[in-house]
Amino acid sequence: MKFLWMLFSGLLLAACNNGESNMTTAQNNIEIELHDQIEKAVQNSPLKFSQECMSELDLCWYKFKRSANEKELPTITVKNSNSSLTIEKATSITMVVDKKVGDTIENLDLTVRGLPDNSPHEKQKTFIYNLLKKIQAAGWKHYYYPGDPRISGSQLKKIPSPDSVLGYLTSSHPWLDPDYELDIDRWLQIESFYNWYFYNDGVYLTFKAWRRDSKDTPNETGTYLLSMEFLSERDFWSSGFTKDEEKAKWKELLPAQLKRDHDARAAAENNARAAGIEIDENYKDPVIKAIQ
Repeated sequence: MKFLWMLFSGLLLAACNNGESNMTTAQNNIEIELHDQIEKAVQNSPLKFSQECMSELDLCWYKFKRSANEKELPTITVKNSNSSLTIEKATSITMVVDKKVGDTIENLDLTVRGLPDNSPHEKQKTFIYNLLKKIQAAGWKHYYYPGDPRISGSQLKKIPSPDSVLGYLTSSHPWLDPDYELDIDRWLQIESFYNWYFYNDGVYLTFKAWRRDSKDTPNETGTYLLSMEFLSERDFWSSGFTKDEEKAKWKELLPAQLKRDHDARAAAENNARAAGIEIDENYKDPVIKAIQ
């Protein structure tokens, strides 16, 4: 997955802005309702989506893409249940539909134009945290992966590593708790990839940032690629299984996987407590509706 993300990043960065071109387009607003029928979303969009399908896999990709150099880029409003998140200056939208299980929007990926290439890291960081605040203001809650210890950003000074906690590799790392903004020194200690995780009524959102430092002033300026991935329960949890037959039976297999994850979390949290690191006891895993 990391290789695919880097490959995608490189292709997209080739079109990123080093300033803005003279191209102008009328401002357009696109609304996408998660779990809605894909045809309805495509037909109601003021902008045209391309469609690519692989019949042997029963998968279809619905795509919209603009150059980041354009002055006017669309605003995307993503709706889920009672939540409405509006993101400005989207450069690409991809919706993936698995025809084997339905024709609704369960997998949505947005790429967002950030600051110009080689802007100061401090300004880039501020821009990203403002987006994180916007996500939270729209009702999205911080999410811990079930195998990760529930350690908030309040404990980050006790954790020297940006990718592990007492040697335990963790995705929902305390340094990337959206409620606590990192100082610039810790920000730059993270190698290239930043992931923040959120949850809202059956949908999981990953906000991703990829950093490429400038050649001349790597500690001062850089270029950042920003994207948001929205996954339904089905797409989020089934992605943890590699074989097609396992993905088809994800509801049956998930309870056992969650038991293994929670055992790993308990062990990591016990080690953390012994080291004087506080656990976020108030955090409860969101209900997985499909296996209630």
